[in-house]
Amino acid sequence: MIRSLTETEFRILKALRVYRYLTAKQLIRLGVTKNQSRLYAVLRGLTGGNRPFVGAMKHGVLPGHGRLPHSHYLTRKGAQLLADALQIDPAEVPYPKSAAPIRTHFFHRLHCIDCEISVRLWAKAEDVTIDFYHSYFDVTGANRGRALGPRRALTKIDLKHGNAIIPDAVFQLTWPTGECRLFVMEVYNQNRTKRMHDKLAEYRYAIGEGAINKQFNYEHAPRILAIFENENFLNLTQKRMKKSGAFTPDFAPFFFLGTLEGLAAGFQHDWKTSRVGNDVALF
Repeated sequence: MIRSLTETEFRILKALRVYRYLTAKQLIRLGVTKNQSRLYAVLRGLTGGNRPFVGAMKHGVLPGHGRLPHSHYLTRKGAQLLADALQIDPAEVPYPKSAAPIRTHFFHRLHCIDCEISVRLWAKAEDVTIDFYHSYFDVTGANRGRALGPRRALTKIDLKHGNAIIPDAVFQLTWPTGECRLFVMEVYNQNRTKRMHDKLAEYRYAIGEGAINKQFNYEHAPRILAIFENENFLNLTQKRMKKSGAFTPDFAPFFFLGTLEGLAAGFQHDWKTSRVGNDVALF
């Protein structure tokens, strides 16, 4: 028997195809429905039964935060149903092959997806094309077998001497004029200024070696975006970047610092650099 989809079910499955993992709040933000009660009712139908179309990853309770929201994702059955509805090859509908809940990573992944939502909503409103958007949990290959090649994060950037960097996201945008820009994103949780500084400093090697350009076939200067939970964490990291001397005038123009709230308000403005405290435009 062919399973028909309601409009809300269809929008949920399509959103999960793009973002992989979504909470109910994120689904509301994406506009799958304006009615929260309706959303929960539809999700119950999709996640119910022995072979659900949508999985619900339960993260339990985290001290200081209370009960964490469920992360929803496509199952194999749900991916097949969506492929049938879109009349495309099932291989074009990726879904998590395993979905083990890791509470310590919950907010990092949640915020990474929040950033992707912000970028995609902005791009749609501005008629900007997203050529690709890779997240750190998007992988190719497999741990076992040779047919698919070794498992590798799509954001991984190979450096010399066998070193590598795995950004939280790498994406490319193209404007109606034909101009395109490549962005590399790091998303930071909590106040760990030394860790944030040191991770950003690693990108100097990637920039100097041209590794980012080579990896993503991009000819111009990439923009390294650092996203923070709040303005205070951003300012503390900026001060450390200024003080360390690692971000010289040669490297400083590559780095832009912003917040989750600022990114949600708009992609182009409300950024800071490692050397300038005033708000600057990203492009």
